[in-house]
Amino acid sequence: MRAFTGLYRLLSLVILLQLLFAAPSFAARWQELGNAEASTDKIMLDLDSVQQLDAYRIVTLMTVYEAARTNIHGFKMDRHLQKTAIDCQRRAFSPIQVIGYLNGKQVGTGPETQDWRLKFVPFTLDAFSQRLLNATCAAPIALPGTQAISALPNTGANGAPGQSQAQGQGATKSSSGSGIVLNLGGDILTNGHVVRACKSIMVKPMNGEAVAGHVDTIDPKNDLAVVKTNLNIGIPVNFRLASKPARLGEDIGVIGYPLTGFLSAEPKATFGQINSVAGFNNDYTLLQISAPVQPGNSGGPVLDATGTMVGVVVSQASLAVIALAGNVPQNVNFAIRGEVAQIFLNAHGVKFFTADQQKKLANDELAALGQKSTVLILCLNN
Repeated sequence: MRAFTGLYRLLSLVILLQLLFAAPSFAARWQELGNAEASTDKIMLDLDSVQQLDAYRIVTLMTVYEAARTNIHGFKMDRHLQKTAIDCQRRAFSPIQVIGYLNGKQVGTGPETQDWRLKFVPFTLDAFSQRLLNATCAAPIALPGTQAISALPNTGANGAPGQSQAQGQGATKSSSGSGIVLNLGGDILTNGHVVRACKSIMVKPMNGEAVAGHVDTIDPKNDLAVVKTNLNIGIPVNFRLASKPARLGEDIGVIGYPLTGFLSAEPKATFGQINSVAGFNNDYTLLQISAPVQPGNSGGPVLDATGTMVGVVVSQASLAVIALAGNVPQNVNFAIRGEVAQIFLNAHGVKFFTADQQKKLANDELAALGQKSTVLILCLNN
């Protein structure tokens, strides 16, 4: 009888340990991404799971079902974790492994896909895919044997690189974007997706110290936000008059802080044209531009040849376009129309400036002007 009791206790302990270790890591840093398309299931990204493997980012996603359901293998689940590979450059994903849970207990594990590198699927051009890409591709990563890469080097007043925030202080989880100086009171325009998940925000002009900011107002529909700093940190941009919208084929320049932490610390300038006065699926709140943009450009200004602002950089085209066009899109990028941004700012009483400039600038003059009105936005998540 004693032997049976001891065996029973041992088995109970083993089962208890299995249940404890089977539960998903709900203490991880989950960022809710919303739901995909018409689904009511909620999808979240574990920001602490982001790892770099060759050219890919490996992440863990959790899908929480509206109600428990039984899958094709007969397992009843109320959520699942999915280890996924994401190719930020090609904007595509490949599932690696799925683990199912019910009431916090693991109920099933799918086999790990060994040839996942050969099974990438393009993201569709929807808001959820854009949020997932923005969160994954802008997230800092910790390479084996190193600390996480901070999106903002610690710089002095002259902009000279100093000690990284990750050195000697522990890794700082962060992502970055660009912003546009609106007025002398320190109001900054950027994309909503750049700042909506931040626990704290720092704003840094080209040749100045980073200062604290906070989200003043946000427009999730048009992906716009205003960050307040209460300090004059740059030269306000001039919007082009709303009565003179951007025209097909005109020259433009984009200023921003792409790939901060990998490239040099100063703002970058790229140039191109207005390729379309509508975005994907005839979205007339957007402009299509050919100027190259990268992660970190989001929220930066699109300037016409005279230096007035006609748009706010928001996204790149997904490889879903390949399915329609039959080839890889080159420099297909989108910006929120300047007129849409002006409506947003007027609705919230935020001061900004307009101008009807006539003199065209050389590219170097346009870049120098745009740098003074563009700031780096650092989003801190811990």
